Amino acid sequence: MRWAIHRLAAVCGLAVLAGCAGALLETDLAPRALYVIASAPAPKAPVAAGPLIDLSIGRPDVAPGLDTNRIAVLQGRRLDYYRASAWNGTLSEVVQTLLVQSMENQNLFRSVAPEQARVSGDYVLDVEVRDFQAEYDRDGAAPTVRVKMIGRLIRIADRKLLASLAAESVQPADADRMHAVAAAFESAAQQVALELAHEISGAIGADAVER
Repeated sequence: MRWAIHRLAAVCGLAVLAGCAGALLETDLAPRALYVIASAPAPKAPVAAGPLIDLSIGRPDVAPGLDTNRIAVLQGRRLDYYRASAWNGTLSEVVQTLLVQSMENQNLFRSVAPEQARVSGDYVLDVEVRDFQAEYDRDGAAPTVRVKMIGRLIRIADRKLLASLAAESVQPADADRMHAVAAAFESAAQQVALELAHEISGAIGADAVER
């Protein structure tokens, strides 16, 4: 079986997806389509370079049931996964890559790297993924995607917790089809990454003033 990676910038249609959530949630099928969440792009207008700070992003802790490569769905209190579709890695891997690349693109820091790269840094962001699922309110309606992350910014020199940060985005899918759902996931995840990036930049700036 051939695997295909669909970049969200040019999403291809899926033959297996048509119609209602019931058809989308037959999880006995092996994934046939892998989805990649693109990082948030650099600002269109030039921005001044951020402080000469090196930031590390820890491997996220993920809520139970979400740390898988399957794309999660919540119907009421029932957790399920989309049929024949998956992320291109476990959610912790996908989110860490998204945060590193998105924050690096914003030119707010000298460098941004995953913590396991063992690059000497000034601050580390511990991340907790609370929500990363599509939610259905009623049969036949397009879902809403919810992404929520909690960040804890730690100064490495003395392991001091500088700030607890939270970012959440809710994005309705344009249709109850996998390409539309995946696009809503990307939009929500990018918004969360950008919000965290600016909150971190502000917290680091305040720390520099205090010191």
